[in-house]
Amino acid sequence: MRVFNRRTRHLPIALLTAGLLASSPITHADQPAAVAWQILEAGKEGVAQAGNTPGGDARLLVQFSPWDLRQLGPLLVLFRNCGEDPDVVGKPLLNFNAYMAGKDTSPSYNPDWKTPGPRWRICPQADALLVSPNSTAPQQVLFEVDFLRLANEGLSPRIDMDIYNVSAADLKLKLSTEELARRYRNQPPSASVPLSVHYRMSRGNWVMGDYGAIYGIPPRSLLKGGKGTGDYAKIASIMPVNLESFRRKAAIPGNTGFDKLESIKTAMANAVDRGSAGEGQQICYPENPVKAASSPATQSLLGFSHTLTGRFSTKWTTDHSLHSGFGFRVEVFRAGTSTKLGESWVETNGSWTVNVPDAAGFLTGQQINVYYRSYNSYYAPQDQSNNKYWWYDPAWTVTSTSFNVGHRYADTDGGAYNGVGELVDNAMTMWSRLYWDAEINPVPATPIRFFFPNTWNNCGGSSPWSCASGNDLWLIADHGVQGDVVSHEMGHVLNNKFWENKRPAGSGGSHSLNTCYPTRLGMALREGFANFVAAWVGYPNRNVAEGGFTASRWTLGWDAEQRNTPPNCTNGWENEVWVARTFWDLHDTRSDGDDILWFNHPGAVLSLYLGNGIANNGDARDMRFYETIYRNAASAGHAGFITDIFEQNHH
Repeated sequence: MRVFNRRTRHLPIALLTAGLLASSPITHADQPAAVAWQILEAGKEGVAQAGNTPGGDARLLVQFSPWDLRQLGPLLVLFRNCGEDPDVVGKPLLNFNAYMAGKDTSPSYNPDWKTPGPRWRICPQADALLVSPNSTAPQQVLFEVDFLRLANEGLSPRIDMDIYNVSAADLKLKLSTEELARRYRNQPPSASVPLSVHYRMSRGNWVMGDYGAIYGIPPRSLLKGGKGTGDYAKIASIMPVNLESFRRKAAIPGNTGFDKLESIKTAMANAVDRGSAGEGQQICYPENPVKAASSPATQSLLGFSHTLTGRFSTKWTTDHSLHSGFGFRVEVFRAGTSTKLGESWVETNGSWTVNVPDAAGFLTGQQINVYYRSYNSYYAPQDQSNNKYWWYDPAWTVTSTSFNVGHRYADTDGGAYNGVGELVDNAMTMWSRLYWDAEINPVPATPIRFFFPNTWNNCGGSSPWSCASGNDLWLIADHGVQGDVVSHEMGHVLNNKFWENKRPAGSGGSHSLNTCYPTRLGMALREGFANFVAAWVGYPNRNVAEGGFTASRWTLGWDAEQRNTPPNCTNGWENEVWVARTFWDLHDTRSDGDDILWFNHPGAVLSLYLGNGIANNGDARDMRFYETIYRNAASAGHAGFITDIFEQNHH
């Protein structure tokens, strides 16, 4: 094992000393909405027929327009395929408890269970559409919605649309929309925009409405709100289980409070101390120093009268299967009172443990209330009226000093809490990785408010979208369940925290993955960093090949290893994707082209960026500044390899 140069160096760091600014520019999701859409005509109710129905069960005419009213050139919208209900992942387990307890060595699935088919399909009656500002021609597409399986629940048929900025050269050729579609189809899009419509099914009839009308609005009172959990044991034979979510390795952060930004100092010092390594050299440090979840059996009961345990899961809308409730907060109260007996976290395997102290005076035979909160010291999912999402069990009578409430689950595959299960897991995964792998404590002085689903904030455009401002996030329903978008937006808040909410010159505003912005370098820098955060969180393996960034909910809208794609900017620091690729090449262990170097510490690229912010709001800052930062942090003799990475990424 090679021993690298170890030294101590003090690098400049921006420290937070005050609260976040009351107002600040808004930054948008990693794939900004390039087009807005509005339903012109649609039936409000009707009868559904199971299976394929020619012409669909419902039809809607949709009008398109530029999302940013300042858009100058035309936009090409491609509909690559019909949209279809997500596949069910996993199968019902007959021995879930025994398998998770290690009593059975392999899972046993229900042999009589058959994977259900899709519930819906949505198809456009056009392959492409050209959307131009101030166009006098109709910019409309007819969609057919076909209900395939008549499940009595809320549905959101969705189709993703790829958006392209049409070049001036192609405009001069006066190509037809079909010819433009063929020309652009094999290129990465500038943006991807979801189109979703909402229906509620009941006994073969459907009703169309807005999100709140179909899925319901959470109760306004936190005291009387919440939803009841279900008993997994009663539906075990029919509930598909995503077993991988219960077996993965991740851990609750060791410090869940605001640490006054002390962590970034340690992270930067360790990053510099470990230095860099090159092709053919071995990484001498553990990549993922994740702590194992503590087991109730190993915890000391000294000073505690009762040990309360259980397991909590959520059913997801993205695969209609049960997942671990990793990151939910469990609170136990004396039944019918506001006296809290204890609280804990749901671990990655879904288990939780609360030890009741002797001082509580709780006795066997008394009752408890158990609550499962989606909010914590880092983030707080909530609706437009600031109502948070939580669940509760029926009252339990504690019959022994070691009492297990069993396996409870929350249905987040429908209803007013639709998608909250995925949202919490996405956010908690990022928190765990930042804390353990990057040694960064991201918790702000007050929790990040996740406004979800966002149906009211247009984020600077002409229709609701996802964006971040200060310590707040707005996420449309389709984005809250996508890990890459959640990580991207949380990356903006992370940037805001460690840079005292200061923005470099040229920040904010709408943007495109495939556009060069020579006058908006602050935007390219910040968006590029947020893009990199999404890749860093979603792909713990640092050796990902070109085309490998397509892992389900962590699928990126750009490829960190693909360098033969547009835009062909004069300088890489003018585009967010090239900025993100530079960050990734500094982090990844894959050697390609002139990229033969990486930083040993898995969080080095993050901490060295976050700890070297601008001094004043509006200061000029772009990726060129960080070449010097990373050169200085690399091991002796490696500075030239850092420059090679910057130059390879259109520097």
